[in-house]
Amino acid sequence: MALSEIASAAREAVEPEELDFNRTIDRRMVHRASVAEVFVTGMQRTGSLSFRSAAQLPVSHSYYNDHTEIPARFDPLLLLETCRQASIHGAHELLEIPLETTFMVNDWDIHLDGGDALTMGERPGELLLSQLITPTHDRRERVTALGFDIQMEIAGVSVGGAHIRVSSAPTPQYASLRFMQRGSAPPMTSAFRGTGDRRTSVQPSRINRFNPANVVLTDTETDAEKRNLSAVLAPDFRNAGLFDHDYDHIPAMVLMEAARQSALLLQPESRSTGKVHRSLSITSLEASFSRFAELDSPIRVVAAAGFPSSSPQQVSVTLEQSGESVAVVSVTVRPPVLPANS
Repeated sequence: MALSEIASAAREAVEPEELDFNRTIDRRMVHRASVAEVFVTGMQRTGSLSFRSAAQLPVSHSYYNDHTEIPARFDPLLLLETCRQASIHGAHELLEIPLETTFMVNDWDIHLDGGDALTMGERPGELLLSQLITPTHDRRERVTALGFDIQMEIAGVSVGGAHIRVSSAPTPQYASLRFMQRGSAPPMTSAFRGTGDRRTSVQPSRINRFNPANVVLTDTETDAEKRNLSAVLAPDFRNAGLFDHDYDHIPAMVLMEAARQSALLLQPESRSTGKVHRSLSITSLEASFSRFAELDSPIRVVAAAGFPSSSPQQVSVTLEQSGESVAVVSVTVRPPVLPANS
């Protein structure tokens, strides 16, 4: 079903009361520890497997709004995180999936086309999401996987779409799975927070950032002629925007941030001036995840950019651990808008 049809079906199925943006939902419904990291403000059921959600997009978040981009736009990863939250909330509400369920991302993508509607103003953004759920059941009729097709709009303007596919398991079963895969209990992110200085060799300005705490790469090596890059994943485990709660692995969103930063580091301006052009932007991200990204073994990030003349540019990123691929991410970079006389 096309994303426009999802939105139309959601509106026409019923006439529910209007969604609002006055308060966020229970943080437990989106698997968050901090209320400050919850963006969804409400949900309407519009069919047996369809619903609409409202979300407020922040304009002063230490991670999602830490960008040098001009004009300032809502972060694609903020929109993807909001889609994730709305999807999980809908699964709990519509399908009555217990809160003690762990969702594991298999693949997801987001494509943005909202133009000026994605430009931030002085007030928080008001995002509406229309979703259709496709559940997969086992022989006992238990939900084991979910697909979400999502359309997003701001101020009545479509700003893009997303698709998310996850597996699900009761949390105790998930813990047993992790132990069986590793042969031992995995460490938790709390063990890696520490208090010392974090080693990173990337200047924030090279990836459109101000705050060094939001840099997740180090030991970068770039081959300008071959348009490729290698780096080591090195996130700040104290960064609540990336690690809202204790994890037994590197979460998918951190891997997405690593892919984005790799794509930006491959831009010519980042290599030559140490800064990324402020009107450059990310218009789509697509990712598939094949293994858990473990905390106690290095993760290597390998990126390759398409031809510099291509517009927009595609950057392919692979994250590897112990010689195996953990995730593959495709990043689409829209070139900077330059003055006519440049």
